[in-house]
Amino acid sequence: MKLTDVRGLELTTDSPKAVEHFNASIAANAEYRLSAGDLMAEAIEADPNFTMAHCVMGYYMKSAEAFAPPEASMESLLAAEATDLSKVTPRERASVAALRAWVENRQDDAIAIWDSILDDHPTDLLTLQLVHYRNFWHGKAIAIKDSVARAFHAWDASMPNFSNVLGMYSFGYNENGDKVRGLELGLQAVELNPDDLWAVHAVSHVYHDTGDKDKGIALLSGPKPEWDDRNAIREHLRWHESILHWDKGDYDRVLDLYDNHIAKAITPFYLDIQNTAAVLWRLECAGVDVGSRWKDLSDVVAQRVVTRNLPFTDVHLAMVLGRTGEKDRMNQLISSIRSDADTARNSHEMSSAETDLAVCEAVDAFCQADYKTAIDKLLPARWNGYRSLGASDAQRDVISVMLGQAALKANENTLARSIFAQRVESKPASQLSWLWYATALEECGNETEAQQARSRMLTLDGSLAAA
Repeated sequence: MKLTDVRGLELTTDSPKAVEHFNASIAANAEYRLSAGDLMAEAIEADPNFTMAHCVMGYYMKSAEAFAPPEASMESLLAAEATDLSKVTPRERASVAALRAWVENRQDDAIAIWDSILDDHPTDLLTLQLVHYRNFWHGKAIAIKDSVARAFHAWDASMPNFSNVLGMYSFGYNENGDKVRGLELGLQAVELNPDDLWAVHAVSHVYHDTGDKDKGIALLSGPKPEWDDRNAIREHLRWHESILHWDKGDYDRVLDLYDNHIAKAITPFYLDIQNTAAVLWRLECAGVDVGSRWKDLSDVVAQRVVTRNLPFTDVHLAMVLGRTGEKDRMNQLISSIRSDADTARNSHEMSSAETDLAVCEAVDAFCQADYKTAIDKLLPARWNGYRSLGASDAQRDVISVMLGQAALKANENTLARSIFAQRVESKPASQLSWLWYATALEECGNETEAQQARSRMLTLDGSLAAA
């Protein structure tokens, strides 16, 4: 029997109760609510032969890999495949095939299947989100936007979860450099649904990238009880708040956010590792003593060296291992990444592995004060912004910061001047960027230009005005 979901897509089940729970789960997942898995489990309980519910549970398990047993996504896949696939819709059958590809780590194949599903079913919200997020972690900025663009014609404000689509579209525009359109769509999404944290996230990216720090801080700061039932995006938004304060030189506030939010309940989940390591690295690059906080990350990082899943996370694993002096684990990490390059199945996997290897080796060298080697490793990928690692421009900026710091520490002063000259052009409201640019100019003997850079820094609000 066929019923339909809340957006009119056919579902192969004869249980209205199962569909009710399925709809509630998809909506909860779209807002990062912790209840999404339990609601999908209730859909399966209402109809144990509900193919799509088993498939979506597999998607959830794969996405939450650090919180689920390693076999959980495979169990959901096998449960979906054990239903009568000859009786389900082509969309459902294709979804199961995409799950198998993802479980088998054939992510490009999974994305291709999801793309095909969206060609015929542009209102399939979960598939749209999966494509959006996997392209994000693949570093495919154009696809982040255009995967939403081609489906947008089928959506309007009368449809459930329209704000989620606007939020994805906003983020895509921002990552492709259109801050005006990104902000317009993001604010529209937040107005429709202030609880849409991906939309809040998209707007915070625009404010960060345009240097509108005060608006970003106002959006993210203060008690947020409405975030209590959310997953790791809650801490990631606090990470965004911390980066805005870091750029202003308000390091006490950054440490407060780190201790009381970002690292308060650190787990081996990839986003937790990225958030924490990135904050500590940026603080140290700004000359802040972070105490024993690196060591506090050792246990969770040790688990992830064995169960690597994202190149961008590898960079942050390397940061922790380098700062804690765990050379054996660092060598294990780098060896594992090198094997990825040796077994790459396509050009994307090769590019990702090669960039991953180079940046992690640069982190290793930087932590051993071998700054010239760090520079040599980082420079080749400088102009593509290390995009093949995945993640956002704002997140990958930590690598650009490392390159600039390595140049200063290696007395490669003209290179440092070049790096920070570029940085103040792209981030003219960043006090730290102007401070580093002034330092590089001084090291090059350009005293007049250095004074001008410091004067520019003084015109910006923030505690660095006293530096």
